[in-house]
Amino acid sequence: MTGTEADKIARDVIEEAGYGEYFKHALGHGFEDGLILAEGSRGNNVLKENMVFTIEPGIYIEDFGGVRIEDTVILTKDGCVPLYNTSKELIEIY
Repeated sequence: MTGTEADKIARDVIEEAGYGEYFKHALGHGFEDGLILAEGSRGNNVLKENMVFTIEPGIYIEDFGGVRIEDTVILTKDGCVPLYNTSKELIEIY
C-alpha cells in the first residue's frame, strides 16, 4: 500500500464520522527518507516492512479546538506496531 492509500483509509473513517472537512493535513510522515503519507508525490511511496513512520490524524474545528493523536509505528508483516505505549484517554481542559 502507498502512503496515499493509507491516508485515504484514515480520511474515510474521519469522513464517516462527520469530520472530513476538518482533517486538512497529511496522515503522517517517515523519518530517514522524508516519506510523507499522502502529501504530493511522496505520498505515492510504497510502505514496506520495517519502515518507521507516524500516524497522526488530526481534526481542527475553527473557533472551537482540535485534537491530534500521534503514534510512531514500525510496519511489520502483520501490520503496524506502536513504538510507544501512551493512553488515548480523553482529557478535557477548561
